[in-house]
Amino acid sequence: MLSEELLTMGDFPESWKWVRDLTEGGQGYTFVVQRSDGSDEKHYVLKRLKNPQREGYYEREVQACMTLEHPNVLKLLEHGPTPKGKPYLITEYCAQGSLTNQTTFNDVREGLRRFYGIVAGVSHAHSQKQPIYHLDLKPENIYLKGDVPVVGDFGICFIENGEVSLTSDGPRGSIYYCAPELRGPKISGSPALGAADVYSLGKVLYWLFTNQVYDGHEDDYANVPSRRLVRLFPSEPAFDFVDYLIERTVQKEPSKRIANAQELYHELLAVLNRIDAGGRPLDLRLPLRCAFCGIGTYKPLRDLPSNEQRLEFAARIKTSRPVDIYNEMRGDAAHKFGLGDGGAYNVGPLILMCQFCGNTQVFRLDLVPNAERNWKP
Repeated sequence: MLSEELLTMGDFPESWKWVRDLTEGGQGYTFVVQRSDGSDEKHYVLKRLKNPQREGYYEREVQACMTLEHPNVLKLLEHGPTPKGKPYLITEYCAQGSLTNQTTFNDVREGLRRFYGIVAGVSHAHSQKQPIYHLDLKPENIYLKGDVPVVGDFGICFIENGEVSLTSDGPRGSIYYCAPELRGPKISGSPALGAADVYSLGKVLYWLFTNQVYDGHEDDYANVPSRRLVRLFPSEPAFDFVDYLIERTVQKEPSKRIANAQELYHELLAVLNRIDAGGRPLDLRLPLRCAFCGIGTYKPLRDLPSNEQRLEFAARIKTSRPVDIYNEMRGDAAHKFGLGDGGAYNVGPLILMCQFCGNTQVFRLDLVPNAERNWKP
């Protein structure tokens, strides 16, 4: 709690009155305020510079916020010096607080739609004529207006003006969310700042579903199978879609990531459309529930259980009419359903069969060039 002296010694703009303190940030003190004249009963947030040596960062935040008008970006209402000459900002107030106050998402679609709003706000910043990069994206800097996420705290953003200009010291964002190339006190070359924000967004996406900080930065997400959400939540294969997005963002090498938030926005939209259409992951390692009986799961034909195993399975679910699987179908499946030897593409069909009811899905990989590469074995 700040001392009463700081609140009463004329260090607030005359047009605003203190309501209560908010959490102290890395660069400034923050307060809930109201208009002094009583013309507006709404609450707002006043941020006041803590360290005068960081005044340049405040100028960047003002410049950034003044140019951004988007429902997923925190709106700046006013800025200027306090009576004591300290820079301040007035922004809208989000009563629900930051993402850190929300529970994790168990539903893939709902979580991705929340992430969609976050990416939309950052994409708007990246798409400016002079692109604006946040470089401190983390759950604490993303706020909630009802169910709408808004990205705030552009205090250490960098604005590209013909060329990238970075100082050799100063904040580089949270160590757990910051891209590896921006972690050190010295930054060489001209790092791809859009890709740096994308890296942080990937870790925010991981946090949305786990409420855990993804603290790894030495390895690509794809190289740490134990991290994958589809392994943490094996009953929901749709998490494979989320893993795909994190794999494309949390990579140590910037050139291998999605380049910027605009591209991530379009990738995310494609994934959401696929989920809304009832699409399923193309991963043979995941349990894919049968679309017909809703009891069994699909298995590649070569992996189907024996009749003895099926009888055991049927007994477990208390049914007395198991359906036999005819072994003779195994050997000639390629000739019946797809391409044999000597075709244009030397690949046979992929046949998945429900281990309970026998519903069969046939994928003619021979008719679509390179289709087999879309599947994970």
